[in-house]
Amino acid sequence: MASVDFTVVIPLYNHEAYVGSALDSVLAQTLPAREIIIIDDGSRDDGAVVARKLLKDHPCATVLQQPNAGAHTTINRCIDLATSRFVAVLNSDDEFRPGKLQRCAELFDANPDVDMIFGRVALIDHAGDAIVEGGAVDWLERAHRFLGAAGQLDVALVNENFAVTTSNMVFDKSLWARNGGFQPLRYCHDLDFCFASMRNGVVLYDHEFEHVNYRIHQTNTIKENILKVRVEIACVLAEALANCLLRRNSLDPRILGLLDVALTDKGFGNLLPFLMAKRNCFSTREEFFGWALGDAQVNVLLMDHLERPEDRAVLLYGAEPEGCYHSNRASEAAAARPAAPKTPPLKGGPIVVELSAFDRGGLEKVVLDTSILMKKRGLESIIVSCGRVGALGEVARSHGITVYQLPEQKPLEFYADILRKHAVKLAISHFSRVGYPVFADAGVPNITFIHNVYAFLSGDALKNFGNDDALVNKYISVSSRAKDYAVARLNVAPEKIVTIPNGLIVGEHVARARAATPLTREQFGLNADDYVFLNVASYNLHKNHYLMAAAMKLVLAKTRRIKILCVGNTIFPPHIDALKAYLVENGLESHILMPGHFPEVAPLHAISDAFLLPSLIEGWSIAMNEAMFFGKPLLMTDTGGAADVIEGGDIGILLPNEYGETGALYSELLDDIAYNRRSFRTAAHLAQGMMSFFKNAEHWKRAGKRGHEKILKKYDFSQVVDSYFPIFEAVASERTRK
Repeated sequence: MASVDFTVVIPLYNHEAYVGSALDSVLAQTLPAREIIIIDDGSRDDGAVVARKLLKDHPCATVLQQPNAGAHTTINRCIDLATSRFVAVLNSDDEFRPGKLQRCAELFDANPDVDMIFGRVALIDHAGDAIVEGGAVDWLERAHRFLGAAGQLDVALVNENFAVTTSNMVFDKSLWARNGGFQPLRYCHDLDFCFASMRNGVVLYDHEFEHVNYRIHQTNTIKENILKVRVEIACVLAEALANCLLRRNSLDPRILGLLDVALTDKGFGNLLPFLMAKRNCFSTREEFFGWALGDAQVNVLLMDHLERPEDRAVLLYGAEPEGCYHSNRASEAAAARPAAPKTPPLKGGPIVVELSAFDRGGLEKVVLDTSILMKKRGLESIIVSCGRVGALGEVARSHGITVYQLPEQKPLEFYADILRKHAVKLAISHFSRVGYPVFADAGVPNITFIHNVYAFLSGDALKNFGNDDALVNKYISVSSRAKDYAVARLNVAPEKIVTIPNGLIVGEHVARARAATPLTREQFGLNADDYVFLNVASYNLHKNHYLMAAAMKLVLAKTRRIKILCVGNTIFPPHIDALKAYLVENGLESHILMPGHFPEVAPLHAISDAFLLPSLIEGWSIAMNEAMFFGKPLLMTDTGGAADVIEGGDIGILLPNEYGETGALYSELLDDIAYNRRSFRTAAHLAQGMMSFFKNAEHWKRAGKRGHEKILKKYDFSQVVDSYFPIFEAVASERTRK
């Protein structure tokens, strides 16, 4: 045992509260460390002062300080200074278990070929008390059961990193050199070091002895950004699989089966295969990690390859499920998700997508997002704009999507040339009918989307829709109410319509939310104890602002703590000027606030309690989806997709419409209700709903959380796009047979 001596290295960062316990655990070891090296990594507290005080009488202790450089850099510098053969790492918030160093010395003596040892981990809380139950304990037990089934350390570490922490590692300094040190990974340098050590040396797992107390507290680095953690995990696993594991285990069906289970449970989608293929482009793993984990590249990887919906949620909320330090268990949502097509549909030609203009707007954004996702799945879109091509059109072109603007002279001839040039197999129309005769002449089938705008048809426009029906092979309605309207008012055969709700591009909303500037209630004159309904909708009277005013009059007879924050862009200024004057005349201006348009909604949801949309007509409200994503309960009239998402009062209250059944609405009635009425039979229903939210705030807060779960499980836009493919294929094949 005389040949075994240890240097304990401690990277210290903002752990003044814990470093004393860490050092006490070192100084109490039955086999003393030959030297102790601490480097304070630019802490903002007095941890270094505590360390110096405790080690002032230790002859071989060194306490240094440096500008913040990160954990891996600090550990490497500590190890570089170490003079012992063996190094034991201890993070400044963890503790060595009694007898750890002596146990390791005995194991190294008994196993001279071993280069690294780690053992079981005990869990403690911020106060140092043992954690004996809960998610973290269950996670470790599952990991150990998998190890027992696999019988191989490397395969088990693919499943879960039950080594947990660098504090668990004692190794020969020469192994550290062969590994190239700890890599520049913020969250998973421990897992990478384990795999590197198994490639470059011999690793022993001491399953009979607890080596370290791992402290769980609110500032654990692993809790900072769960999605970046997952990308780092994917990178480390790609490195391990590409360079060792798969080659060694390629002929063992049992091990390959276990690896498949472990990797499938992580729900990485195609991220891991992509990274494994990409690894071959780099000569070292440090170069590979540097490429993959740059801030810009991480966002690309997340958007393009990471598919678990709950991961997109934690990107926004920043909270990791309890105990899942490196855990990536399969979720019911992921398991239930429809699979993307295995082969690109409509081989031999792209689709053409027509819309009236391609500059800005919600419908235009849906076309852009759909086209980008379809391109990623192997289906090219040729976008034809009958009007101006502006901002969104340029974005589409930047993604390699072909965009045309029809010329004023001979537009149909130009259109026919597009179909021939690109060998178009299918045409998609979004509230635009210019191409119908061209499609018919070319034998190209058409699918037309039904949005809420069809409720505004009257006169010649309504007649045209009826005449055009013969030129449409299939309709896709964005909600059940949109279908109901098409059947009842537009005389479309119900079997000709399939309903596919719109959805939300979660990753995009997350990124925008993180970049947005926070807002406060004080900026809007709202009080901390107000119950605030957020209404995100254009300042368009079809959104039923006068109904909100009528309901607020009833509410104010009971409480003055309810406010409505209406944000949106003005459609027709005279209408909105008159509305604001009406609010002032009736003393409602401090309870129905209209501050205008805000480019980002996340900060508005952060200061609100619930989402309110008493609109007269919707196709499918993206604002509704956003509210669900941000965890707000919904108070909505029965229009568009409201009845599809509010089921039995689970995530909100569904209110009756002023006009009754969907089929009872027509253009003139819509305008009459929006522009002329000031009293409403449904005002009492809306007021009652607002009071229910106010009086039962905790109940509806929980309902909002259920809405958040629902948006991730059912309304992820990538799933929506996937569901288009079978319809596209069926319609294209039907015309081909004819």
